[in-house]
Amino acid sequence: MKKVLLISYYWPPAGGIVIRRAMTLAKYLPRHGFEPIVLCAGGETPWMNLDTTAEIPDVQVHRIDAGDLNLLFSPEKTPIGVRIKTATRAIFQSDYMAKWADHARAEAEKIIARENIGIVIITSPPFSLQGIGNALKKKFPSIKYVADLRDLFYSFRRGNPIHALRRIMAIPKAKSHLRNADLIVKIWPEFEDSLVESGIDAETVLLGFDCEIAEDGDYVPGEEFRIIHTGSFPSTGQTAEFVLVAFDMACNRNPLFAEKARLIFAGASPEYIANKTPRFAERPDNVIALGHIPHSKALELQRGADVNLLISTIPKQLGGEVVITGKFYEYVASRRPILATCHKNNVAANIIRQNNLGIVCPNSPDSIELELLNLFARWQKGNLPEGASKETAENFSSAKMIEKYANILEEL
Repeated sequence: MKKVLLISYYWPPAGGIVIRRAMTLAKYLPRHGFEPIVLCAGGETPWMNLDTTAEIPDVQVHRIDAGDLNLLFSPEKTPIGVRIKTATRAIFQSDYMAKWADHARAEAEKIIARENIGIVIITSPPFSLQGIGNALKKKFPSIKYVADLRDLFYSFRRGNPIHALRRIMAIPKAKSHLRNADLIVKIWPEFEDSLVESGIDAETVLLGFDCEIAEDGDYVPGEEFRIIHTGSFPSTGQTAEFVLVAFDMACNRNPLFAEKARLIFAGASPEYIANKTPRFAERPDNVIALGHIPHSKALELQRGADVNLLISTIPKQLGGEVVITGKFYEYVASRRPILATCHKNNVAANIIRQNNLGIVCPNSPDSIELELLNLFARWQKGNLPEGASKETAENFSSAKMIEKYANILEEL
């Protein structure tokens, strides 16, 4: 087995999309002759989105205490002194975790020397971690440094002056780190092109889903037309009100739709939906917010949906066109049709069209209302669009994605 050092700030008990890439690499690389050794943050909860049910791969894990970052990401109110210190660090050192990266680098050097590591994979954000790879490459010239870009670099918050300043100041540093990478792996071909200089090898490996693919009998039509949205909404961008406006319009236009249709939000709290979308209260029998539910329950809802709803709320100028949420891949695994409200050239929209996974429409109430009523009419007739075939779904599994990743690593 070839030993690989996998550096990720996030690792269980942290949960959510931030651990998806690291977890699947650790889980599936051993199938292809690689032994991952994980270096991650430790201490008290270094992330508020906890998952105590995650199936953790049986790999060697080294944790470096995250220090005051534990306070910053705690659900409790962060002391003002910690906020000032971490904000200053973020402006001058690319992001909050830069200090942790310094400590992690020293531990990485020990692991490389002791374990005879040949490949180092660093998954980011936080982008300060890529500085570890830059330093390791200088100390161990023979190692192969792989920069794994699993999410955007500050793009969601460019509208915030502080975050915009952080991005401007940090881009030169991020580009200098990536310049020494032997390989850059992105989750979409056009993803963060501004950071990748010409001449650097770059490959694309999607995130994929890590759950069972639905069987033909998992979906059973019911007495209600169930439109399911799972997952939370980003803190930046539009709210989902335009979808509720469209749903309200459809209810007003078609009394039978109003009687049968149920718009179900799982993941977003009822308070969030009520506060962000005032129309929530106007349809208490039709619009249901379940709040946070176990992941297994969310998968069950997706597989039993008549339609799974994908809402893109991040504006194009903030990177909305290149964002694919983790739930999108799980929707594919559910094999139910997807109704996606997003930019025309959004990457998820392109995948849906290319693979006949559902319907794409703009973020406009009129367009969404029309598609809702068309889907309802097809549901009444028992001929809803089909979702992914089993063969198509398999192509989007994490196991398949990491198989591709392993083949790329073999070529280094």
